[in-house]
Amino acid sequence: MRVGLAYGPVLSQLGDVYGPVVNVAARLTSVARPETVVVDRELAAALESDSDLQLRKIRRVTVRGYRRLEPWALRHAD
Repeated sequence: MRVGLAYGPVLSQLGDVYGPVVNVAARLTSVARPETVVVDRELAAALESDSDLQLRKIRRVTVRGYRRLEPWALRHAD
């Protein structure tokens, strides 16, 4: 399983969500390795004070529609 998460406003309509944040999450999923969770810079900033989580910056990537996307690997702190 691979997970990509992004933080920000979305448009919710009839049970679906739309917007740039949804697109970023999809692109992060495409760059995630198996069994990893990858988040965007905004979500990493929102989670940085949580001592139960560990964030590690990954090299920037270029994906369809986004140049220099800044992903962060997220995992539970051991």
